[in-house]
Amino acid sequence: MTKRKWHSGPPPHVGWWNASNTESSWAWRWWDGQFWSVLAEDIVGKDKAAWYASNRDMVQATIEWTDYYPANARVPRVKS
Repeated sequence: MTKRKWHSGPPPHVGWWNASNTESSWAWRWWDGQFWSVLAEDIVGKDKAAWYASNRDMVQATIEWTDYYPANARVPRVKS
């Protein structure tokens, strides 16, 4: 796997992002356009994803994101 490039600041659009404050490849967060959600591990199923997406993380400043998104993701990047 190619090494992921981590970015600070907001991502380009609303959706699920590989986002972490420790550059974890298994950490996923929902970006709502203003805030990051709490961390959801990559093993979280579709049924629990909405809960994670709706809960804001209390520490926003240190979260970084990558543009990596797997083809076989359990949930779509953006809500359709």
